[in-house]
Amino acid sequence: MLDVCIVDGCDRIRDKKQNRKICQLHRTRMSKYKSYDLPTTTKLPDGILKICKHHGELNSLQVYKRYPTKNWLSCRQCVKECNRRFDDKVTSAFRNSYKKNYYLTQEGIKFRKDDYLEMLNKQNNLCAICKKPEVVINSSTHSKPKRLAIDHCHETGKIRGLLCHKCNVSLGSFNDSIETLQAAIDYLKQHE
Repeated sequence: MLDVCIVDGCDRIRDKKQNRKICQLHRTRMSKYKSYDLPTTTKLPDGILKICKHHGELNSLQVYKRYPTKNWLSCRQCVKECNRRFDDKVTSAFRNSYKKNYYLTQEGIKFRKDDYLEMLNKQNNLCAICKKPEVVINSSTHSKPKRLAIDHCHETGKIRGLLCHKCNVSLGSFNDSIETLQAAIDYLKQHE
């Protein structure tokens, strides 16, 4: 048996792992397009941005970008229908309880959003240690800074305050040890 794909003009190695006579590229095309060749793309008419399988040609009012960083247009009606099906499956009581709380650990320590906002106002939207606002950018929005982290005692679960990313990581690296932190303070004073 030849080790080359049987499709005319293809000199790629056949897919031996799946014991196929064709290469991985043509196998993927056959499963996706039902042909070894790529489908011919047609130019969309003026004003039409996407053709939906269910709703046909869509203009700029009928589509939106689902992800701001990707050029991926979605049909508004299809997404609305998908969201409706999700809402039917997932009860609103579960979703609302999830939205009302911040969960800290897998043990289920909860911190309500109202309590978080109250503590944030007490701290004037600043970190409890360095008294500066959060500057680390949120990886999901790519524009807004992260919210202040909820610092809590890992032994008792008691919430201590809201910290910026740097202070929270620094405190964690010292393992919440007062002796280690005092040693670091003494070290800095000694080498002023």
